[in-house]
Amino acid sequence: MKPYKIITTFTAAALALIQCGCVDISDRQFIPEQTSENVIYEEENGIGGDLLISSGASAEETAPPVRPAVINKNSFSDAQEKFIESCFFMGDSICSGFSMYGLSESCCAKAGVAARNINDFTFEFEGAQVEPLTAAVNSGKKNLVFLMGINDVNIEDAEKFAEYYDSFLKRVEALCPDASIYVMSITPVTEDSRFCYNYEIDEFNEALYKMVENSESGVRHYIDSSEGLKTESGGLSEEFAMEDGVHLGKSAYYYMLYSLCEGAGVV
Repeated sequence: MKPYKIITTFTAAALALIQCGCVDISDRQFIPEQTSENVIYEEENGIGGDLLISSGASAEETAPPVRPAVINKNSFSDAQEKFIESCFFMGDSICSGFSMYGLSESCCAKAGVAARNINDFTFEFEGAQVEPLTAAVNSGKKNLVFLMGINDVNIEDAEKFAEYYDSFLKRVEALCPDASIYVMSITPVTEDSRFCYNYEIDEFNEALYKMVENSESGVRHYIDSSEGLKTESGGLSEEFAMEDGVHLGKSAYYYMLYSLCEGAGVV
């Protein structure tokens, strides 16, 4: 077979790339055809000339994964499912949805739990009632996920709430030094809810975010649990809300778990 015509100029290669809709190659350098290893012949569906990427990765490699428009049980990759299985969840009645809907077998949560009083509660764990720190330590999980705060909004101010949360997490970190800690934001309520206002929840979440970011432990991660749950006006969508406008239906937890995976960098 006769060799095809060799494209030996950078201009020809660049023009072909532009015409086929490829990425900008202005930062690339054409390798001269000095050896047989550097020569690429033009095929029927190819472009001749060997291009060396001088810096950076391709747009396809660096582009973040696209979140599905609708998230359900089939939206999770094998890696994401494995990550969720490695998590231990602890918190209030909203957190209890992870176990109530069968999305996690490792969850200790109760109604009324708050950052200010979590140490006053016990949780059922392996057939016994244990303190929260005991449950976290003995869970054997390397990823500890905390979701609480809706019961603090009407009682504490945002800064005090963050202080209580921080104090509890420091105790967790001391006992579980090898664990990663994920702090999920307080979820929104419907706009007609009489429990509290969403602007208050936003203030508490801002304090929670700052508490996580300012931590020197290096193992805390803030997760926006509300990603995909809000209406354009900022309230909890009726699609995800229970009748009380505060608690959540099963479909909401898929969005929350997907946000957790995103925050952990698991795709």
